[in-house]
Amino acid sequence: MKLIADLHIHSHYSRATSRNLTIPYLALWAQRKGVHLVGTGD
Repeated sequence: MKLIADLHIHSHYSRATSRNLTIPYLALWAQRKGVHLVGTGD
């Protein structure tokens, strides 16, 4: 099984990031891009 992960994404809780980067929004775009696992670096 192939797993695609991005383990260093900043959400809207980090400074100097978009307010739109909520967890549901990140999950939506991860799914659209074929990313199976997302981890924030906040």
